[in-house]
Amino acid sequence: MTTTRRTALIGLGGATALAACGSPSPARTGDVVAVGQPAALLIWAVARERLAGWPLKPSTDGLAALPALAAGLPELGALGGGGRPANPEALAALKPRLVIDYGDTDPENQSLGDRMKARLGVDWRLIDGALTRIPEAIREAAALLDAERTAAGLADKAAGVLERWRRAPAGPAFYYARGPDGLETGFRGALATEVLEGAGWTNVAVGSRDIGRVSREQVAAWDPEALVTLSAAFAAAVRRDPVWRTRRDGSRRRVLLLPDQPFGWIDRPPSVNRLLACAWLADPAGAPMEVAALTRRLYGMSPVAVAMPQWIP
Repeated sequence: MTTTRRTALIGLGGATALAACGSPSPARTGDVVAVGQPAALLIWAVARERLAGWPLKPSTDGLAALPALAAGLPELGALGGGGRPANPEALAALKPRLVIDYGDTDPENQSLGDRMKARLGVDWRLIDGALTRIPEAIREAAALLDAERTAAGLADKAAGVLERWRRAPAGPAFYYARGPDGLETGFRGALATEVLEGAGWTNVAVGSRDIGRVSREQVAAWDPEALVTLSAAFAAAVRRDPVWRTRRDGSRRRVLLLPDQPFGWIDRPPSVNRLLACAWLADPAGAPMEVAALTRRLYGMSPVAVAMPQWIP
């Protein structure tokens, strides 16, 4: 299990308060708690009126791009690692019908979920968060959230996007530059770079299978053809930096800036938002219409607000 997923669930001490929740409102709104941000995005895409709150509230820019409902939801904290811990008593006051987790389905996480379900007294469902199983995740979430009819089209669209993504033409050897200094990366085989590697791009970062810090000298030694980033600050900083931009043979290294609002296209968080990168990688020239349609379905955003990847000169 990598650091992109939690290693332990919190709030066991006071969690039994949830067991005393009263009868939920028949309106069935705001009655589902997300364990973490990946689950929150899945719920938002499938039946956003059911989401009780954000484990981590989106940024101001992100909220500005989302429907008004997003800003009105409280920040509840996470029931697992990777953010401010949730307060079980505060969750109890929401009287949730269901808790949904979305991510690794290894035996350890399944066992943790079973134990938490018993302690919370609220149904707890763990949905497989694998990138290639997003259509199945959408359908499973839709069944849990009474949204099969409205979510069926999104699941079918996701399946089509992933099928085209699997056949994408091979891309360049790349280095994924995370953060404003670009010195955190996802190593080859990590969840953080799965979107690019699955489309036939070669990750030059080797030596681990997770996320870690590296030096500029190490990046130069790997000599990627392209730097990929979600950080506009990093893209601007390296635009004329010869250390970052010059390859061993003297040619200029390319920089690809991918959108990060309202959520990142690569791994922040690793949820259904990754479909946008898959659609672009499958057909960069023809992607704008597909991305606009997906953005409306996933987020409720207007297509006119959709940003597209940029190759920085």
